[in-house]
Amino acid sequence: MSATLAPAMPAATLSVDLDNLWCYQRSFGLAGWQNYPSFVERALPRLLEVLDGLDLRVTLFIIGRDAERAPIRALLREAVERGHEAGNHSYDHDPQMNRWPAARIRDEVARAGAAVEAATGQRPRGFRGPAYAMSPALLEALVSLGYAYDASSFPNSVGTIARAYHRKRLATAADAASATPLYGSMADAWQPLRPYLWTLAQRELVEVPVTTLPLLRVPFHGTYLHHLADRSPRLAAAYFRTALGLCRLRGVPPSFLLHLTDVLGCDDCPDLDYLPGMRRSGAEKAVFLADLLTVYRKRFQVTPLGDYVDGLTAGRRLDRVPLVAAA
Repeated sequence: MSATLAPAMPAATLSVDLDNLWCYQRSFGLAGWQNYPSFVERALPRLLEVLDGLDLRVTLFIIGRDAERAPIRALLREAVERGHEAGNHSYDHDPQMNRWPAARIRDEVARAGAAVEAATGQRPRGFRGPAYAMSPALLEALVSLGYAYDASSFPNSVGTIARAYHRKRLATAADAASATPLYGSMADAWQPLRPYLWTLAQRELVEVPVTTLPLLRVPFHGTYLHHLADRSPRLAAAYFRTALGLCRLRGVPPSFLLHLTDVLGCDDCPDLDYLPGMRRSGAEKAVFLADLLTVYRKRFQVTPLGDYVDGLTAGRRLDRVPLVAAA
């Protein structure tokens, strides 16, 4: 009698945006960001230790400017040598880049890609816009530069609340008045949760959205879960398990998003108290994240985005979305 094969686990992806300290300072209008202070050197080794302990490989969305800095450059090279994928997260992490002229957008993506490749030895195949920035010109730039996928879509229903929180925490009233719209519009909230194809002029481009809770479209990325865990770790863990269960029930392959602040705490960066999820210590947060990722890898076959996209394009028909929807 032949042995019964266990059913294959459904696919899922894991990615990390390497937003640095200066990115947050810039976003909230704080002085000193032009000096480009960094916590990557502290956070990235801690994150890689968590991932190694669970034998997980991820896509790291890297900011080009940071990739040119010697200490960070060495860490990025090490991360790729350990099996992680290098992705492009723009050169200067400007949330307004999707509003720029097409030529400037293309130059930004190309400059960042060159910096990431020089640092890691790996040419990035995927892109995620700062603050989930998207536009037709940006998607066309990715196609012209040979990118295989974009991962900027964040279809969430709480963007209005997030924008209000951001404006409230901005350093000055002038900053609040001129703040860039972040986190997408209400129309963006109802973009597909499953991967799909943008229909572009020259070819199609795979889009892998950051997954939100099916039906309600509420986030469950790492920072959101840490925000809940500041109040109740048990509630946050239950919410995460519920989100994963709904993804399986609805046939949505989750794309789970992390940030470096998911392993940094109030003891590491006391001045980051304006960010959600920064009430506990870095050690507590790292343990909590490891617990979440243990659940994730038990329920899904977790890969970097590039490996997942390769599987999609090789063996699955994807829905097509007209480019006008990205405007």
